[in-house]
Amino acid sequence: VPAVKVLEGAQGVQITGNVTAVGGNLKNVYNMYCNTPESAATKDADDALLSKILKYLGLLNFRGIFDVNVEKRTPETGRAVIDSDWFQEWLMDLLGGIVWGTGMPGAGKTVLACIVIEYIQKNLVEKSKSQDICLLFAFCRYTEPLMVIDILFAILRQLLERHPQVLPYVKPMYERHERENTRPSEAEIVDLLRQIASSGLFRQTFYILDGLDEAASDIQVDLLEILTSLPVNFFITSRPLDSIKDLVPNARFITVIASDPDIALLVDQKIHRMPLLRKLLMNNATLKAEVVSIISSKSSGMFLLASLHLDMLKGCTNENQVRKALKGLPRGLNGMYDATMDRIKALPEHEADLAKRVLIWVTYAQRPLTVEELVLAVSVCPETFRFDDKSEPAGIDCILPLCCGLIQVDD
Repeated sequence: VPAVKVLEGAQGVQITGNVTAVGGNLKNVYNMYCNTPESAATKDADDALLSKILKYLGLLNFRGIFDVNVEKRTPETGRAVIDSDWFQEWLMDLLGGIVWGTGMPGAGKTVLACIVIEYIQKNLVEKSKSQDICLLFAFCRYTEPLMVIDILFAILRQLLERHPQVLPYVKPMYERHERENTRPSEAEIVDLLRQIASSGLFRQTFYILDGLDEAASDIQVDLLEILTSLPVNFFITSRPLDSIKDLVPNARFITVIASDPDIALLVDQKIHRMPLLRKLLMNNATLKAEVVSIISSKSSGMFLLASLHLDMLKGCTNENQVRKALKGLPRGLNGMYDATMDRIKALPEHEADLAKRVLIWVTYAQRPLTVEELVLAVSVCPETFRFDDKSEPAGIDCILPLCCGLIQVDD
């Protein structure tokens, strides 16, 4: 085979390949691959710059909240939303559309937002061979108040992490502010996000924002005006915010409510984790159907309420007790909380006292407490305000059952 003379005289170019015999008039096909030191060096430089910019944008990461709530989700719930005509229309809207889901506490708004994120990730982002679908999300939490600029920085960081191809758009802003020892303004970040969304890099861009009502009122307005001004498909969840919904007159408003089939799935999953009740209902399909039906009807479309209702059946040891407990289940969230507090008050005095102290600490703490902090806090004597290691509970596993479902631990 004669020598291949390609790019003869070129420097700094390495040619590798092989020969394929195909017959006919075409004698040989040469498969060649070109690697230049310059291209490798450029990639290394871009990777280093990307790492610097990500660090510059801060450490705020919404992935943890997403992961926790996906883990909480009862499998197969949310199908009514995913399969709805309005949701599929919103997904296919190439011009950008706004959906705003509102619901009462415990209706499953955050889990719904995570279901939407997960669905778009699996069915659009991961199936897009050209990587032209962009998905970004943020969560507002009253326990971790954020400024608008914090959320914008986190969104931009998420964008760079998931789509490094936007680096050329971010690089000039970063280098200028590094050189001048300044930080970008809200307006600059918004303009940059708008440029990227309009650049043609992405066929569609999706923004998901959960918990808008948990932000301060002025931040609610700013976030809404900023994010709805971008050419993206926008999905919001919050409690009803009638005072600001006029800011997005073109939004499609939906009511977030747990459907009866979803409540039934939750009940079934939770019964599976309650050994005594599971054994009681295992061979009694009629009683189990009663449990599902009554809890669904009394939960007012709220997963939280359905979960608390089930907690009231936890101690039942026979069919009569289950039916009596079902008959006494209150309607509405306030009635449920009252009934739960009555259960706590009915505990032995030392257990009821511990449960009340736990609820007080969790309610009035200025930030979420770790398990270790809570255990130490309830070991402080309420009369002397001194820590007493002899009063320290054995652990969180001793505390949670006493609170009758009102306290939960997030990983």
